[in-house]
Amino acid sequence: MASPPFWLAEMADRVASEIQGVDVLSPIGCHFFYDEENDQWEVALFAAGTETIGGSLDGAVRHSKFTADLIKVTGVFSVVSKVSWQALPVDDGDELGPHLSIEGNYGDENVWLRILAQPPKRFQNGRFARAYEMRLDEAW
Repeated sequence: MASPPFWLAEMADRVASEIQGVDVLSPIGCHFFYDEENDQWEVALFAAGTETIGGSLDGAVRHSKFTADLIKVTGVFSVVSKVSWQALPVDDGDELGPHLSIEGNYGDENVWLRILAQPPKRFQNGRFARAYEMRLDEAW
């Protein structure tokens, strides 16, 4: 995948800084796509899954519990046109699931940001909890 434009990486970092772990927060992933038809950048941020290696929970995947300061997150945008919350997946094909959605502008860029409650299934786990070594290893 191509590297994000500088402004997008900057925006994602600013938003990610407002995501606070309730436990030990796993790495924050970012997926982006430019929708030419709507002249809009779609950006999804999510905390990576943590897979347990070894022990009685070997192979189990946990998701980080986190909060986000919505006033500060919306403050990252120069203009906010819509804020919404999706509580559950809308159907079996909805890989975004529960998420916060913000549409607006970051500088001159038209952006649709989503902060997902869990990572989409197609993304690899970003962290491993090694039970026997009692340590966390980040994969990305």
